[in-house]
Amino acid sequence: MKHIKQLLFLSLVALIASCGDPLSPGHEYMPDMYRSPSYETYGENANYADSMEAREPVKGTVPRGFLPYPYPNTAEGYEQAGLELKNPIPYSKKVVAEGKIVYDKMCTHCHGAAGKGDGKVANNPKYPGPPPAYDGPQLKDLPVGKMFHTITYGKGNMGGHASQITQEDRWKLVHYIEKLQGKSPTTIENETKN
Repeated sequence: MKHIKQLLFLSLVALIASCGDPLSPGHEYMPDMYRSPSYETYGENANYADSMEAREPVKGTVPRGFLPYPYPNTAEGYEQAGLELKNPIPYSKKVVAEGKIVYDKMCTHCHGAAGKGDGKVANNPKYPGPPPAYDGPQLKDLPVGKMFHTITYGKGNMGGHASQITQEDRWKLVHYIEKLQGKSPTTIENETKN
């Protein structure tokens, strides 16, 4: 009888202990590892009136390392960039080599390895047509400002790459495109200085 009473008592204790939160691990050695005290992104936050954690940036602020681009994504902005923008990065073989790396990663699939408009995507029959060659009549004398503007916002079938390529790398890419256009290093250096 004594054993039956002990067994009933233990069963009653087990039943009461199991009536808690089914998602609770029971005894928690380090509760912060189970229930994080930090706020979740896009979750609720009692510190704000609307209870949302994600906030819009303060108006008029600029992210660290970002330089605003003053030309709008319009035909007028394209022409103005062509007239006013000059490459701020001095020409060097190292800069052109870094521009080639960016070109190989971001441009070869459409423009081709030599910039002839013969990339794999451009040769796909579903694509509306290949881009013009860099050393062809349409792009051979394109100003650096228009190149930078096109890389930033896109033009025609090409989408903008500002979110994927930093401003500095876009200017290095422009140096490499000038090489594909057939411009001599002396011509590129003079354009950079003016």
